[in-house]
Amino acid sequence: MKKNKLMAAAAITLFMAACSPKEKRTDLPAIINKSQLSFSVTQKSGHDNILYLQSNTKGVIPYWDYAEGVSTRVNDTVSLPFSGDYYIKYGANSPGGLVMDSTKITVSKTDLSLIADPEWGLIAGSTPQGKTWVLDMTAPIGWFGFDYGKPSGDNWDWHPSYAGNEWVMPNRDYGEMTFDLNGSKNYSRSLKNETGQVTKCTGKFSIDPVKKMVYLIGCEVLFGGDYYKNSSNWSELKILKLTETSMILAVIRDKPNPGDSPCYIGFNFKLK
Repeated sequence: MKKNKLMAAAAITLFMAACSPKEKRTDLPAIINKSQLSFSVTQKSGHDNILYLQSNTKGVIPYWDYAEGVSTRVNDTVSLPFSGDYYIKYGANSPGGLVMDSTKITVSKTDLSLIADPEWGLIAGSTPQGKTWVLDMTAPIGWFGFDYGKPSGDNWDWHPSYAGNEWVMPNRDYGEMTFDLNGSKNYSRSLKNETGQVTKCTGKFSIDPVKKMVYLIGCEVLFGGDYYKNSSNWSELKILKLTETSMILAVIRDKPNPGDSPCYIGFNFKLK
């Protein structure tokens, strides 16, 4: 038994020695110093939404972050549709790692021609003031199937005139909401209660033109009537109608009253 234990111990020792990795050191190259970075960001004369990016740092792979996207080209031409101040970030990837720098530029005005999707201009306009919307009390609310506008499926709607259907909500001023593209995708809302008290909030917004959605960040949509309890999400809105002067934005009625079914609750807005 003792002999077997000694042989097992010897075998384990040999196994560990055979499996122990040999130390192999490789000195990594030093990371490039920030002072060695060489790059330029030039705006097009007369149209400062257009940027010319140029990397002059030798022996590196450039990395650009220009707020609306990224690029790894040595020379690139990019565009910023919205007015405002931007920090254009430039990085250099070398064997030693990544080092970053940035430069500040100013875009003087929004150019919606650089955006292929018309929803941005229809909702927020092209001026610094943006567009302000209020409930259209001639027909402030409607109910819509989840396939509204499609040729089949759950495609139905009931969007009554206010006259004769005053029960949908009291006829009063519910406040206003504003979308603008002045330096960012800005959103603000002033919600007025029945006593005239105003509650304000500000945030950001985004649009998905493919899904026909508006996303609000930090501030919910303007609404009227006693419907807040019927939806769990007042920041993700389906675009059911959109023109220069009118739009219907809908929330999902995922908490319907007894006897009702889930559907869209659409609020009808007009340009103030």
